[in-house]
Amino acid sequence: MLSLVRVRKLSRALSFVGVVLFALPLYSYAAELSLSPASGSYAVGKEFSIKVQVKPGGTESVNAADGSMTFDKDRFSVVKISKDPSQFSLWTSDPTFSNSAGTIEFSGGTPTAFANTGTAITITFKAKKEGEGKVAFSKGSILAADGKGTNVYTKGSEGTFTITPAVAAPPPPVPSASDDIASLPNGPVPLAPLINSPTHGKPELWYATTTAEFSWKFGNDEIVGIRTLLSQEATATPKTILPAASTSEVLNGIAEGEWYYFLQFKNTSGWGEIAKKKIRIDITPPSEFDFTVSEKGADGTPAKFAFAAEDALSGMDRYEIVVKDTVIATVRAQDMSNGTTPVPVQEGGQQTVTIRAYDKAGNMREVKKEVTLPAVAKGGKAVEEVPIQSTFTWERILLVLFALITGVIITMMRNLKKKVQADHSVVLQGVLAVREKNDRTFQAMREEFEEMIQNLDPKPQLTAEEREFTERMKEVLEIAQGFIDTGIEDLKKTVRGQ
Repeated sequence: MLSLVRVRKLSRALSFVGVVLFALPLYSYAAELSLSPASGSYAVGKEFSIKVQVKPGGTESVNAADGSMTFDKDRFSVVKISKDPSQFSLWTSDPTFSNSAGTIEFSGGTPTAFANTGTAITITFKAKKEGEGKVAFSKGSILAADGKGTNVYTKGSEGTFTITPAVAAPPPPVPSASDDIASLPNGPVPLAPLINSPTHGKPELWYATTTAEFSWKFGNDEIVGIRTLLSQEATATPKTILPAASTSEVLNGIAEGEWYYFLQFKNTSGWGEIAKKKIRIDITPPSEFDFTVSEKGADGTPAKFAFAAEDALSGMDRYEIVVKDTVIATVRAQDMSNGTTPVPVQEGGQQTVTIRAYDKAGNMREVKKEVTLPAVAKGGKAVEEVPIQSTFTWERILLVLFALITGVIITMMRNLKKKVQADHSVVLQGVLAVREKNDRTFQAMREEFEEMIQNLDPKPQLTAEEREFTERMKEVLEIAQGFIDTGIEDLKKTVRGQ
């Protein structure tokens, strides 16, 4: 029989062998997930990449792995996750990440098992805030290529990364006074383009349309990029990217108010100067209003209309007074006196009167009703109609014509006198004769002009009397021109000795 000592020695030996035999498979499959690099230092604003690697850790091969990771979301954020290059070609789903939660997930496999360390994914981070942040595995699995899919994952490593203050970029070199911008290495950037708008041409005017079209042309630069922006801020940077060959843009559904359209070109040297165009939009008609008619005062005060509309955005522009279907007066808002205007010339009596109120964008609101109007004859004090936004009156037209005719005659006389210096007496007689006829012409014109100006009743729409006036003015000018032509011809004959 074995002694007690021998039994104890044999028991210890068998125990050791059992432990060794049990530990051998675990050692062969000590697979893990690791990070490469596992540490580093990066400045705020910089990007850096780390690889997630699968380490089989033994002589046996593996063919799949998945992992859940966490990262310090305050220190850095994920920019992208790349599967190129990767040991895996099969993915249950693309790798995902959440910068708000600070998590990353991946799961992949390959039909070709591998026993050496292989890359699963590459993560690109961007440094956000100074300090030390960690990237770690919260869970994972690595499957052996043993036909059973044995999970041989043992652990996942942890990475520590230090974020340092941002490094200030060196200031650009300051060109000397003799430097020519065209000689710089990349050449000049584009100048600010000229913006046109067929729908909103003038920045000082208001337009009653919410669709705006903008267009532009290219210079000699080769444009490789265009960006635009419509904003109510007077200073902004364009953000909307258009195709480089675009020459126009149409924007719909723009709200009321003042807007700014920004346009910027890019060439091979970079983005150029920003162009800006202001547009104004008002599509709301003036406020509702009413009107009344007052009788002629005992002191001779003319009968008056009383009305007033308001427009909060573009402001009031003018009013039209319509009797039946005829516009009998147009009154500018600025010419209204305490919300009143004299009753225009009309036959009086029971009439259908419409008052149309226009704002500066052309929006209109009207009021129509039956009222009794006092009769106002032509030349009566009640007529105070004003042309729409016009200061070029008939009186000025007459004065301009009179001045032009006078200037033409004086110029002719001076030129003729220079050409016939050899015979002063003949020239003098001719000049005196022409002058006598010109005097008669001017006298006739002055009389006609004075009479017409006194009877002139200017309005935007020509009445029958105004049309008659224009015809009479043409006749007067023709008569005057006849006198002038005859005088000049007589003078020429005298100079030539005929």
